[in-house]
Amino acid sequence: SRSRMRVLKLAALLGMPVPLLASYSSTAEAMKSNLGWQTPVPSRVATVRQMQDLDKGATEKYGIPSILLMESAGIASFRVLQSHFGLSSGSKLVVFCGPGNNGGDGFVVARHALAAGADVKVMVLGNPASYKADAKTNYDAISKLGVSMLTPSKENLDEQIDNILEWSNICVDAIFGVGLTREVGGKYRNVIEAINKWNGPVLALDIPSGVQGDTGNVMGVAVRAHATITYGLPKLGNMLYPGHALGGKLVTYRISFPPWHDSDVSVEISRPSSKLEPRDPAGHKGSFGKVLFIAGAKGYYGAPKLASMAFLRAGGGYSRLAAPSSIIPYLAVNAGTVVFHGMPETPGGAISEKSLEDLTAISTSQDAIVIGPGLSRDPETAKVIMNVLKTVGESRIPVVVDGDALTALAESGGFPETQSCTENPGRILTPHLGELSRLLGGRPISQIRENLVKSARDAAKKYNAVVVVKGAHTLVVDSDGKDIRINPTGNSGMGTAGSGDVLTGCIAAMLASNLSPFDATVTGVFLHGMAGDVAAESLGEDGMTADDILDGVPKAMTWLRDPSKVNSKLLRRYLGPESM
Repeated sequence: SRSRMRVLKLAALLGMPVPLLASYSSTAEAMKSNLGWQTPVPSRVATVRQMQDLDKGATEKYGIPSILLMESAGIASFRVLQSHFGLSSGSKLVVFCGPGNNGGDGFVVARHALAAGADVKVMVLGNPASYKADAKTNYDAISKLGVSMLTPSKENLDEQIDNILEWSNICVDAIFGVGLTREVGGKYRNVIEAINKWNGPVLALDIPSGVQGDTGNVMGVAVRAHATITYGLPKLGNMLYPGHALGGKLVTYRISFPPWHDSDVSVEISRPSSKLEPRDPAGHKGSFGKVLFIAGAKGYYGAPKLASMAFLRAGGGYSRLAAPSSIIPYLAVNAGTVVFHGMPETPGGAISEKSLEDLTAISTSQDAIVIGPGLSRDPETAKVIMNVLKTVGESRIPVVVDGDALTALAESGGFPETQSCTENPGRILTPHLGELSRLLGGRPISQIRENLVKSARDAAKKYNAVVVVKGAHTLVVDSDGKDIRINPTGNSGMGTAGSGDVLTGCIAAMLASNLSPFDATVTGVFLHGMAGDVAAESLGEDGMTADDILDGVPKAMTWLRDPSKVNSKLLRRYLGPESM
């Protein structure tokens, strides 16, 4: 039929298997029917321990034997080999099976590939006598089917690995899975390094071997896969860098978990809030939010301009900028639609304490306050920052704390501790890793990288604030440290000076739209990444500037309101892992 031919052509164009394209196409149609970004339901992301509990619960609560879960995982992986790698009769498949249940999954894959007519060889990296329970059952089964099973010896190890890879045209990594807790060494390192030197396609089971399941960090060395199928739910290590980059195309299979089984998992792939209201056709500038930006200092002209203009480009109505009087003429050249408030300044050209009365008077009439972009670390300005935070806290005005205000906050040990300040639900912090280190009392960045999610949670709970940890797949953590969103939008071109200032303005616009602080932050981060993708589409990622991202915000807002306008390639990424 014509529709079938259209599907086949589009599948070829997008590099997407027909069954997955059909699922994706229905999603796009649903979006065009105004179901918005919440269709399909956003994917949850589990820790290793949560995944272990979900596996155990499936057996204990629903009577699904663990061997059926393994069989389900293996069959789904075999189908990915068919759909993504073209496995068929005559294919030469090598499966590297490690010592645990990931190796057991590999044995199931090998059995089904054999049944489909493929020529299969299995390199058994674990001690065959040590396999237990389900992995042993599947090892015994594949052994009796006459599949070539090689247990490599220490002598000529590299030659044996190279020979089996040279023979094959498809490779399956079933070595470690998500439970890895120590550095990869010995024969396992040899195998992984050989796989990475090989030129053929690699499918990783659950996660590329060598990637830590909770952090995405590489434990010495890790497989670079062309695709990964992960079981039940994606793991944090599948979604956080560098693990995400090593996994290639990510496919998820629920291994027969019922839809409610993972309802307690509180980490999700971000989606924009469904509560963002349509623009009022009779609205005026006051209808679309009033925000005061306290930003800028001598030599720091870009940050205040980018933040205050991003608010307007994201749909905000009335942008005010309080900055040192001497820099306002320079800012006005490129931000003429912003209302400026010149502030008394220190000898170094930063906002001085003499500005407090004016700042207090302006702040109390605003829907939200942004403080910090380009303010400088002048000690007198730090006192201004803390006084403003006290004022907006007592007035219960939502506040976005960015840039140099984060440093002042960290050095002061926290927000002012009056009761009304403490109860203010509208605090949003937007640190990069260096600022997060300061917020956490000097915690080394290397330690933060080792467990980014824990560090983000620690900061959210310490400051009773929504925390944005900026980076690839930016994290947003609610003030209680429980709910976390992983942002799928954006690209490497956004790693440029001023990009974070545009983000601050985007969050402020969503905050002024009467979204909750958490929803506003999640949606603002999502929007900011899309603006970067708009810029990259027209310019490429190399050489993008923050001004290019700023220029992309209005188009990104049209995407935010109507996802059917997003191109197919980007929409696939924004929706998160493909589901089977």
